[in-house]
Amino acid sequence: MEEGAVGLAQLLSFIGRPVALLGIVVGLVAAVGLVPRVGLPDSWTGSLVEKIAVGLCGGVAVLGLLGTIETLLPKRPDFPPLSVLFAVAIILTGLPAVAWRSRWRGVAEGIATISLATAAILTGLSIGFLLVPLLILMIWVCVARVRTTLRAP
Repeated sequence: MEEGAVGLAQLLSFIGRPVALLGIVVGLVAAVGLVPRVGLPDSWTGSLVEKIAVGLCGGVAVLGLLGTIETLLPKRPDFPPLSVLFAVAIILTGLPAVAWRSRWRGVAEGIATISLATAAILTGLSIGFLLVPLLILMIWVCVARVRTTLRAP
């Protein structure tokens, strides 16, 4: 049983960086390509997969926000640049939850995918492999949304 868990962790660590790089590319395409245009209604309704992905991203962002607040509570907190970038990236994953009922939800999902990929790259082999399944889910959501937008008349 233990070998299975170790094998899964090794697999996720192995595919972490390539998936993160793919996530950055897909997130950029989604963030730039899904900017609301005047006169085009947003006909995209949230699928179950999108609701799950956005809910998980919101949960990750809340945990990141709580961790950041806990770090700021000491009198003299230490701010290494990479940890600040990681905290900002984790907090930005909550953008789709904030913009859920807005026309900018697709852009927010693209930015969240980029942020999640950045956090996975920054953490690498420590906890980055735990972000890979959520990153794959967000890539799927962005690709589905871009495909639907491109098919629209």
